Amino acid sequence: MIGVSKMYSEIIDLSGIKNFEIVNPYKTSCNCEYLLISKGYFDRVHKLNPNSKIIEINSATFLDMIESLEKLKNENIGDNDSINKSIEKLKKLDFRIKNDNSEFVKNFRYNIESNSKFVKKIIDDLGFEHKTGRTIKIIPDYNLNEDLDLNDIIILKTHNYGLKLVERIENRYMSILNSLNNINLKKT
Repeated sequence: MIGVSKMYSEIIDLSGIKNFEIVNPYKTSCNCEYLLISKGYFDRVHKLNPNSKIIEINSATFLDMIESLEKLKNENIGDNDSINKSIEKLKKLDFRIKNDNSEFVKNFRYNIESNSKFVKKIIDDLGFEHKTGRTIKIIPDYNLNEDLDLNDIIILKTHNYGLKLVERIENRYMSILNSLNNINLKKT
């Protein structure tokens, strides 16, 4: 049996997994041979589920998701045809977003910074380069604090649970692009 957390339930469709159970391995023991969990929670999940093989799913970027699907394929989890079709779909979506926004990214005049590896990964994947001059900061919503000066800061909503997994990735990309475009328009 393969256990998957609710947040990653779309991985079932993307990979063609047939024999699965939605579980909460972060808080309870699960009787599953494999557990598909969010990257960064291995130790916590392993303590509760020492007999399960744990596979961390990374989904900050489309490439992360593709690599996670490849990992499942290498473990013989799911259906190779389903995984290959999902990978092609993800590559096309990634290409479309980057292609549709390539001129904007290339011509964006400000430096973009983030203290979050998660956000940096998305910014780099979109192709933004380090520029000199004014800096725009992007912070994930889980890093908010009261002492923050919100001028030239974009707050990225990271876990929009109303969206499926692939939609969340796309939503984060588009939120960054749209927010930066709005700042760009205000400054011109």
